[in-house]
Amino acid sequence: MKVLLNADVPAVVQHGGTVRSYFMYEQQELRDETMGSFLEFVNEFTVAPGAFVEPHFHNSHEFYYVLTGRGVMRVGDEVFPVAPGDLVHTPPNVPHSLFGGYTGVRSLAFAVGFQEPGEDHTAVEFDNWPPELPDADIKERK
Repeated sequence: MKVLLNADVPAVVQHGGTVRSYFMYEQQELRDETMGSFLEFVNEFTVAPGAFVEPHFHNSHEFYYVLTGRGVMRVGDEVFPVAPGDLVHTPPNVPHSLFGGYTGVRSLAFAVGFQEPGEDHTAVEFDNWPPELPDADIKERK
């Protein structure tokens, strides 16, 4: 798992000086891990305040990029606040969920998968999930 908070990465000037790119992963950094996979989906989704994504796992590298709102992400046993600009990578077959906290969360999600045609996610249950409100980390993280 990799978590980048507020895309805190240096800019790389490209395309003849016309673009500043912020690589959250170096180019081709995940080549070996994703060899033989396919682009499974790219979407935007929302989680309402107080709601959460059904905890689940699947045979895909999944990435959530938080656009708006503040919430709490759980990947395996790790639980941490997320806010706009954060990128979270969930490796294949690791249970995960996103809690919408007080504000709700809007995110971009994309996945590269190894799933067979017709294969879907597997729902799981987490102990102590979703986290209880109030949670100062959700409201106060800058």
